[in-house]
Amino acid sequence: MGERNLLSGLIRLHILHHAAHEPIFGLGIIEELGQHGYKLSAGTLYPILHGLEKSGYVSSRTELVAGRQRRLYVITESGKSVLALAKTKVWELFRELFEDELRFSTAGRVDEQGTVELAGTSSSRAAVKAKPRKRKASL
Repeated sequence: MGERNLLSGLIRLHILHHAAHEPIFGLGIIEELGQHGYKLSAGTLYPILHGLEKSGYVSSRTELVAGRQRRLYVITESGKSVLALAKTKVWELFRELFEDELRFSTAGRVDEQGTVELAGTSSSRAAVKAKPRKRKASL
């Protein structure tokens, strides 16, 4: 299995994640993914976007921007559901991959508000609220 095959699922998750926050477009998402070390061409990205659309995870519309037609992609309800499931699976995988590096243990759940229960040094458990990340410039 090649590296591209292995990473293609992560690329799709990145796309869904960003499409959940705002409409995305080809060049914008290529640049965003490039910031994470993915080097994609339009010839690689657009089949992925079309596949996500065919699966019902994103929908697209055309918009006039600076005198040119731009296709924007937004996440659908089905896309939100599959992204939520994927986030749970990624969290489980992350914990397994890095269990030796993580010197704390979690209670094994993150609730809908983004709160993670951590086992403290005392007998009580501390709830930690995840801080929202700063948003990058719009795609």
